[in-house]
Amino acid sequence: MEVHAHTHTARKKWTHYLWEFLMLFLAVFCGFLAEYQLEHVIEHQREQKYVESLIQDLKTDTTHLESYINLRREKRSMMDSLVLLLSTDKHKQFGNETYFFARHVFFGQPFVSTDGTMQQLKNAGNLRLIKNENIINEILAYDAAVKELREWDESDTRIKPPFAK
Repeated sequence: MEVHAHTHTARKKWTHYLWEFLMLFLAVFCGFLAEYQLEHVIEHQREQKYVESLIQDLKTDTTHLESYINLRREKRSMMDSLVLLLSTDKHKQFGNETYFFARHVFFGQPFVSTDGTMQQLKNAGNLRLIKNENIINEILAYDAAVKELREWDESDTRIKPPFAK
């Protein structure tokens, strides 16, 4: 006992199947193009966000660098005074000054860079989002300079313990 009877329809021509295939292919292809375009727009927005964040980090670092440079100049001046005092025979007469310069030469705040955006760019592979090769090279050069400053500060830190007593 058949509940649902199929009605017989005329057989479809091969051009009808070709037309259906082309329409399905076109729909999938258009979906692919739309997804590709959306991905492109999202990556461009992400690039803009990273660049803005990096600019903000650089402004903060510039402020920190200004005070760091002033501190380094002051330390260099004190170091020159300390060397001058120690090179004379009268350094025992100027014990307080010698002590003052020796204590202040080895103490100071290290340079701390704002590198959150830089770490995100490098660790997540997002440097590829930045299209301009010159900008990427400048960013990497800046990162290398910051690492060098950290090494200088670490060198100062290794020298401090004998003088901290």
